[in-house]
Amino acid sequence: MSEKKLLLEVQGLKKHYPVSGGKVLKAVDGVDLKIHEGETCGLVGESGCGKSTLGRTILKLHPATEGQIIFDGQHIEGHTARQMRPLRKEMQIIFQDPYASLSPRMTILDAVKAPLDVQGELPEKEKLEQVHRILDVVGVAPQHMYKYPHELSGGQRQRVVIARAMITRPRFVVCDEPVSALDVSVRAQVLNLMRRMQREMQVSYLFISHDLSVVRYLCERVVVMYLGKVVEQADKKALFENPLHPYTRALISAIPVPNIHVEHNHIALEGDIPNPVNPPGGCHFHTRCPYATERCRTEEPLLKEAAQGHCVACHRAGEV
Repeated sequence: MSEKKLLLEVQGLKKHYPVSGGKVLKAVDGVDLKIHEGETCGLVGESGCGKSTLGRTILKLHPATEGQIIFDGQHIEGHTARQMRPLRKEMQIIFQDPYASLSPRMTILDAVKAPLDVQGELPEKEKLEQVHRILDVVGVAPQHMYKYPHELSGGQRQRVVIARAMITRPRFVVCDEPVSALDVSVRAQVLNLMRRMQREMQVSYLFISHDLSVVRYLCERVVVMYLGKVVEQADKKALFENPLHPYTRALISAIPVPNIHVEHNHIALEGDIPNPVNPPGGCHFHTRCPYATERCRTEEPLLKEAAQGHCVACHRAGEV
């Protein structure tokens, strides 16, 4: 089977924020990323590691400080808002909180139709037909079209948010923890919906989450971030069966195992996450790593390929 076409490539992407005292918060600090057509790439890490900022910077909701964003062969990092408008229908986002991302003053019909209104390419009748069609696909009953967000359940609101993102038939969608606010039963329904829509539309997902069990279910490849940097990336099977970075091993060990007869060795990381405004020298993870050496404290590890398609930024990846 031929290799899928490369859809999105990010090279050396940085997003820095100035803070008081002349210091700089390096939310995203030199990230490289590739996503192919029809692929789901998981992006994981603790809260505050830069996952959401990376996703929004790729979509140019935040201007990049440095680096390249190449979408379908086109460099877009320097695009203005006007230049980005034709691409917005191809690059969408599903936000974490469905209630906060829907206007309380807009009906479900108006909210889902809004992307088509912005594009201004279709007559009103065809817009309404597309809204009916996409709401049927996501499982929102027609009688809900004239309701407001507060009149729907959390699961229904998230389906509406997905419908709004998908109505333009995008090629790439950033999913920013889209199921973290949902009950477990509803979460499964939404994940299955996203998989089905991906098969039908051949859309690519950047799936941001701190829940590795969800990532393991949905994603084909996984990228692990820590303090604004990528520390490991590999296909799902290689990462979960043979994690090479101590941080990745700790994250995977935290996945609950619903079986009292299975021995579960949880790796507890000591200490707190360092201040991102003043990160430690060398490897950012060395203050919490049980295998850190003097080299880890003074020399920053580069992201290198340890096996085919499996990259890791750790001086001791081959030893531990």
